[in-house]
Amino acid sequence: MSIFSVKIEIIEFEDVKIYRMATLDNNGQPLMWVSSFLIDGILIDCGHQHAKDEFLKTLDFDYIEKSVLSHHHEDHFGATFDLINRYNIPVFGNKETAFLINMPIRIPPERMLTWGKPKPCKINELPNLNEIKTSKGSLKIIPSPGHCNNLISFFHKKKKFLFATDAFIDKRQSILFNWENPNLMTQTIEKFKSLHPKYIFSANSNIFTTEDLDELLLYWNEIKIRSIELYDSGIKPRNIMKQIFGRETSLKRATKGDLSRENLVRSLIGLEPLFKNRF
Repeated sequence: MSIFSVKIEIIEFEDVKIYRMATLDNNGQPLMWVSSFLIDGILIDCGHQHAKDEFLKTLDFDYIEKSVLSHHHEDHFGATFDLINRYNIPVFGNKETAFLINMPIRIPPERMLTWGKPKPCKINELPNLNEIKTSKGSLKIIPSPGHCNNLISFFHKKKKFLFATDAFIDKRQSILFNWENPNLMTQTIEKFKSLHPKYIFSANSNIFTTEDLDELLLYWNEIKIRSIELYDSGIKPRNIMKQIFGRETSLKRATKGDLSRENLVRSLIGLEPLFKNRF
């Protein structure tokens, strides 16, 4: 049983069930939201460790045939060990994801507080890297580098629903982990657009349309062009960040530089991250 207070919301949107979960701070406010999705008997991602027990209570296992993981980060496979060993639900991921979540991991304190540390476990490698079968059709697998190299997204071809999880950053966030690459993210968004999805589901529970993707691409391209112009004129990345965004996010201090707006500016310009990933 988790000692952390968590909040779970279940949202039904057309034929998708969204499980939105977050750890709460001392004031009862959510730290960061992350979502799992259920469609056609497939559970996409498994939440985080702190919310694991409450999340599992919400699931109707009569409707879950299998689960698939988008990638290996701790906020996406929290309930995986239990799904496999308590409920006999097969869980799949690509080769790198399967390798990484079976390894002991070290997590920085702020991420331990936000999401917790899930148990390493052995999952099945996807037998087909092009699609995964559902009870009513299939999900096309879309390689989606940018957030991490092994991230994959899932496109329901019949309904034209795209489950993008962490494939791109919303302009309302405007922050970047030091391992992320926004230039690759924009290439991934272009790939998404070519699928002509009706809806795009992100891990933070926002639902986008292709028009939203057009606006997002325009926004990040403008930020990139402006950042490069300012850098070429001799302005340092930290001051570029201040000119564009006004101030740094408080998360930079909380994460010791792992997550910041300066990371975003530096990466858009093509510079190395200022701080190396600690773990």
